[in-house]
Amino acid sequence: MSITAFKCPCCGAELTFSSEAQKMSCEYCGTELEVDAVSELSRNEQSSDDMNWSTVSASTVDIDGDICTYTCNSCGAEITGDRSLGATTCPYCDSPFVVNDKFDGMQKPDYVIPFKVDKDKAVEKFKEFCRKRPLLPGNFMSSHRIESIHGMYVPYWLFDCGAKAHYRFRAHRVTCWTEGDYDVTRTDHYMLVRDGSMDFDHVPVDGTTKLPKEITEAIEPFDPSGAASFNPAYLSGYLADKYDISAEESRPRADERIKQSVEFAFRETASMYTGVIVENSNISLENGKIHYALLPMWLMTAKYNGKLYTFAMNGQTGRFVGELPVSWAKFWALLVGISAAAAVILSILLGYLGV
Repeated sequence: MSITAFKCPCCGAELTFSSEAQKMSCEYCGTELEVDAVSELSRNEQSSDDMNWSTVSASTVDIDGDICTYTCNSCGAEITGDRSLGATTCPYCDSPFVVNDKFDGMQKPDYVIPFKVDKDKAVEKFKEFCRKRPLLPGNFMSSHRIESIHGMYVPYWLFDCGAKAHYRFRAHRVTCWTEGDYDVTRTDHYMLVRDGSMDFDHVPVDGTTKLPKEITEAIEPFDPSGAASFNPAYLSGYLADKYDISAEESRPRADERIKQSVEFAFRETASMYTGVIVENSNISLENGKIHYALLPMWLMTAKYNGKLYTFAMNGQTGRFVGELPVSWAKFWALLVGISAAAAVILSILLGYLGV
């Protein structure tokens, strides 16, 4: 097993991927290099006497079958992680490294979407997210403590396919009018048949058990046009795991998401009716392809009143999600205010109507 750390050719410090510059960057001397150039130099390091790139062997010790110990090539410290660990930062000397073997052969991703949003922007998004929550306890912003914030590449399976569908709907349309002193309601019933086809590209399903679906799906969508061919240099300075849920195990969720999208599209063709119910449906998928990709996410935890709250942000688009504490005093005050306003409006209406 080998570990790669990308060294700056000017000062020897570690290079990390900069989301702002979209290049490999040295925070000490300011050197910036293209990602492809870094990889090319890394491949040629054996024949170059001028560059200081390090690729060293790392010792691996199994613990309970699922945990491994890796040796940092900068300071020699031992770092413990599970078998899916693909990239991390040494907690002792803060040096980033990539575990090469995790991305060899069938485990090598087809694509990676590089980070577009940096850590400072992630923190600012967190503050903005909090400012928009009127029921947040008044002292949350001043007394909470950010426990951790990590940029990580999450493994996803991306499904491409064509879908042919047949739907039979039962629909009705309600029409109301007045005839003299009578209010008339008419309900017409219809049977609708719809046939058609749709194409799907890059339907995402996360391939990790470490994060709940409520987070990995909530930060979508990702823009596939920003994807690049996999290069381990993109991972430098971030955490990364390989998948621990296989493509085959992810297919039921992909099928479910595709079916939901097809049904929504077919229902839209019957939007002129008052109500529509599915009586029968049949969907067949064809020309299926599966891609393996690493997609960027900022994961943050904050502690407030002894409880940890988890937040996540799409590292490409900046979409932010998470759970915040609720001030019940503010909730009841807001409810009382709404009730009082409703009572005033009702009183005005009754007075206007002379009731």
